[in-house]
Amino acid sequence: MPNKKRSCQKRRVNKDLGEVIMKPYVGVWTSKNEMLQIGYRRALEFYAECGITTIIVGYEGMRSEYYNKLRKIPPIRGEETPPTLRDICKMAEDLGLGVEVVIDPKSSELARNFPETAVVDFMGNRSPSISCPSNPDVMEYILARIRDVAENYEGIIGLELDGLYIDMHPRMTNPYGQPGALYPLHHVAPESCFCEHCIKLAKEESVNIELIRKTVKELTELSLKSSPEAFYRFYDVFRGAYDMVRFLLNYPELVEWLNFRCRIVERALRTIWETVKSINPKLMLSDDMLPPAWSWSVGQDYRKHKSYCDYYKIIFFHKRTGSFEVNPLIAIKDKIPSIPEEDIMCLFKRLTGYEGSPSFALFSQHGFPPINVYYEIRKAREEVGANYPLVAGIVGDAPATPSDIEAAIIMAAKGGANGFCLHTWYGRTTPSNYAAFGNKGRELAKQVSSN
Repeated sequence: MPNKKRSCQKRRVNKDLGEVIMKPYVGVWTSKNEMLQIGYRRALEFYAECGITTIIVGYEGMRSEYYNKLRKIPPIRGEETPPTLRDICKMAEDLGLGVEVVIDPKSSELARNFPETAVVDFMGNRSPSISCPSNPDVMEYILARIRDVAENYEGIIGLELDGLYIDMHPRMTNPYGQPGALYPLHHVAPESCFCEHCIKLAKEESVNIELIRKTVKELTELSLKSSPEAFYRFYDVFRGAYDMVRFLLNYPELVEWLNFRCRIVERALRTIWETVKSINPKLMLSDDMLPPAWSWSVGQDYRKHKSYCDYYKIIFFHKRTGSFEVNPLIAIKDKIPSIPEEDIMCLFKRLTGYEGSPSFALFSQHGFPPINVYYEIRKAREEVGANYPLVAGIVGDAPATPSDIEAAIIMAAKGGANGFCLHTWYGRTTPSNYAAFGNKGRELAKQVSSN
């Protein structure tokens, strides 16, 4: 699991009472080893001093009775190392902190240990890190994890899904070394999943999967052509959103494909939701969502999926995303050295709608300006309606500064966020960044609560 920390404040909706409750909320998802370096309890005390009210933790262990009857996947976890989840819950309770537990529905551990569970691209290649949600063995394992936690830890307040989606690699953390695929085809014709389970579901729903596979193959191969002529073919004709409509009119099967992938994710999310609520209706369920600009490309549908989550946590990482998203752009430059990087950045920004730096170095260093947080929250709010809770994920580690964090929180609030989440993935969040987030977050939380 990546070394990930988070801090949040958010508004919750009590559906039974029909009232909106603003509760200060700061979640921290961090590596146990890192916390043990200063003492786990002392780390919790530090978080509480910074205004944190909720910690977000993983669950290392397993109760064998939940996994022994799985059809194909044997237990793949061992004993918990101290402090155990029960120990953590007790320490958190003593300090007045809530506890959420992370469940990874993509189940990277399954993809690594059981490659047959991974998503499949149109060529038959399997992802090294993402399992397919339509695979019944994957869902069986995820539901076992959920029952293992939800039925044995009454002290937790919720479960957080670490992003339920379909892709060949972890989104928002694009690894270097991917093929230099040209935009927009890199996203508009997703290459996965064509596993046997997805194909079966497609045929059951009368989805023309063979035509889709043919089109995806054709467009993916087109996106991989390495020449200045190939690049400028897209650069010259995709000048804005209207041009994308023109393109999709020629390939209506892509719209069917994108919708079908969203239904695969929706089916899995509904199963998870029903399982969680059957165990404990009061247990909150959240899902990590990519911003609306990306979410459709991985099968996340803001409108339809909200019925199966209590709230969304939107992953922005605005100051870090540049260092991730620049990698596919560098790959294009590596394949076609004669193309100026400014032209590659121009096409990327034109298609995604992001405002930002014109060079790879600046993009990698500074990421997306806070104004992009505003725009993405506005899109999300339009998708989910006025009353659905949205939590804006704000990056906390370097190169973000206190002023960056404050600006992003302000933009998120203006865009319609109900709360804020401080992400501190790599352990480089300074005390001043925590303080900036806590002070500005509490200030704006009070304003949201009073509205």
